[in-house]
Amino acid sequence: MTKTSPKKYHPIQVTLHWLVVLLVVAAFVMGKSMSGLPNDANKLMSLALHMSVGIFSLVVIVTRFITRMKLPKPEHATAGNAFFDRIGKLVHYALYLLVFLTAVSGMSLSMQAGLVPIVFGSSSSPLPADFFDFTARMLHGFIVPALLLLVFLHVGAALYHQFMLKDNLLARMWYGK
Repeated sequence: MTKTSPKKYHPIQVTLHWLVVLLVVAAFVMGKSMSGLPNDANKLMSLALHMSVGIFSLVVIVTRFITRMKLPKPEHATAGNAFFDRIGKLVHYALYLLVFLTAVSGMSLSMQAGLVPIVFGSSSSPLPADFFDFTARMLHGFIVPALLLLVFLHVGAALYHQFMLKDNLLARMWYGK
């Protein structure tokens, strides 16, 4: 008896995928909106929310990766070109890695700058004058644009499959039969 691959991703994988999408977009928007604010008490609520979303993103992406390894999944979609098929597989793993590294670099920045007691209220210390004084902030600022580039590549490839190849790829990452 041969085991066949499912046509769609498991509903847990679908939920985690779209949750990661929402979290990454939310964290990016929050991060961008904070970048012009002065580092004073008015920034604390925004930082707390951004940091919380980042931590939750880390938990979700690790859970998603584990479930990806454990649950059955459809065969990798082919673009009809071996090179693009390899790039597609690489991009999927790179997305996991960069979401993970974005969260970890944010947590590293938080530790380097002593943000947890400042942001979450147990310290009355001021925020650092410039977050770019910390190595982790520079790393965070490099990883996020790289992640966004991969997201655009991923979305573009999915739309190419859906509308040019007409292989109904998007249905694989949605609920139902």
